[in-house]
Amino acid sequence: MAPSRKSVKNIIILAIIVILCLIIIAASFRDSDAVKSLRESTLDFFKPVQEKLYAFFQPLIRTFNNIKNFFGLSSRIKELEQENAELLGNYSENINLRIENDSLRSLLEIKQRENYKTVAAKVIGYNTDKWQSEIILNVGKNEGVLEGMCVINEKGLVGMVILSASNSCNVRLLNDPQTSLGARILSSRSLGMIQGSKNNTILFNYISKSDIVYTGDILITAEFGKYIPDEILIGAIKKVNISDNNPYQEIEVETFVDMRKIENVLVITGW
Repeated sequence: MAPSRKSVKNIIILAIIVILCLIIIAASFRDSDAVKSLRESTLDFFKPVQEKLYAFFQPLIRTFNNIKNFFGLSSRIKELEQENAELLGNYSENINLRIENDSLRSLLEIKQRENYKTVAAKVIGYNTDKWQSEIILNVGKNEGVLEGMCVINEKGLVGMVILSASNSCNVRLLNDPQTSLGARILSSRSLGMIQGSKNNTILFNYISKSDIVYTGDILITAEFGKYIPDEILIGAIKKVNISDNNPYQEIEVETFVDMRKIENVLVITGW
């Protein structure tokens, strides 16, 4: 029994030695000309079969891939739409923040340059039609905003507070038909009244025909009551007309502030 086991063991060892020898011989001749020639011959022999198999299966593979892509297309479109919406949202948010920061920075410069006590506010509503032109701000009596105070932005005068609640207020814009405000021509110091109209045109009234007025002359506020300081920019004279039946010049004004694009403002509470 023991010799039989020994014989099996010897056979196994011999087989292992033979296999190792074959591996070593194959490794030795792997890059030999004979092996290389054999591989080339095998490649050439199977080339026609390879071409036919590729030509046969390639359309099937493309078809299956197209089907797979088709069923995944809907989810991919949704993913792209979501990514696009996020990118647009981020872009819009960044642009809005930049515009708002630029506006607030300009207002801060005004506050630092002039000796004004101010309250920063944001427009939260518009009331505009043929008979009125107003905005609503997000500040009120709780912030010290009272009726009669003037409202400005980085370009000049916006209007005056006409109604103040606890946390909001209404501001009458310069182009409102009920607006009436003292103003001066910067160069000549001629004093007149800024008045709105139903067609949103702003007029500068009560300037005598004898006064010299040029197109482009700058208008500033004249100190008006206890809440409106003088020399706040209003606008420039756009048109001047003189008629025989009117003792005053007919003057149209273009405000520096675009009344359709007001967002961030300052309410002057004192100076």
